[in-house]
Amino acid sequence: MDAVETGFPIKALEWIRQGEHFDLALLDHEMPEIDGLMLAAEIRQIPAAAELPLALLTLLRRQEIKGDTGRFAAFLLKPIKASQLYNAVVGILAKEQQPAERRDAAAKPQFDPDMGKRFPLRILLVEDNAINQKLALHLLARMGYRADVAGNGLEAVEALQRQPYDVLLMDVQMPEMDGLEATRRIRARCSESGEESQPRIIAMTASAMQKDRDACQAAGMDDYVSKPIRVVELINALRKCHPLENTPAHGLDD
Repeated sequence: MDAVETGFPIKALEWIRQGEHFDLALLDHEMPEIDGLMLAAEIRQIPAAAELPLALLTLLRRQEIKGDTGRFAAFLLKPIKASQLYNAVVGILAKEQQPAERRDAAAKPQFDPDMGKRFPLRILLVEDNAINQKLALHLLARMGYRADVAGNGLEAVEALQRQPYDVLLMDVQMPEMDGLEATRRIRARCSESGEESQPRIIAMTASAMQKDRDACQAAGMDDYVSKPIRVVELINALRKCHPLENTPAHGLDD
């Protein structure tokens, strides 16, 4: 699981108000200025977080806590044991997943296996983590796409010198050369060579703050997909892409 942490309740509220998505919030009971109960009340005032599952980390048993505890899906007694945390998280997320699964069953399937045929694209996946590579390739395959892979930004720059791509799915944090520097070099090279058509670069990162989005845009990226990758976000991002002129795009059947 990807997790972010802060010792300041105001910072947590700022993240949520700025649109950062969370599947679960673990709130300490006793904190200066704003305690866990007050923070939970403030979170519930934010429309986007009205249904965000909350768990309280506390030294007290539930019946000993003074205040409204009805906002919490779980109570974790400190010091927290790994098994206790695991059971609480699994229980909370399982309850959240069930209604989502029912909604998905009533809606049309998320994956369109013919998307690669109808919107053919030459895709380069730039990702250093092997597990993330496999996941992204699997998602693309279910949409009818196949992609080449580069393990870092330097490899991506070199790959573009060998052949053109319509789309780069670019991880931001990578060794040797990160996604921001790679994007800057790709844009600079295209400008120096006078290329009118440039690949569309889609950032992939777990850092979903506005400042991170601004940094991606400043580097020359065109779009943004948060990690872990959500299918709908990836589909919407790919639908904005178009094959470069005179570039043979391909799907799984090519």
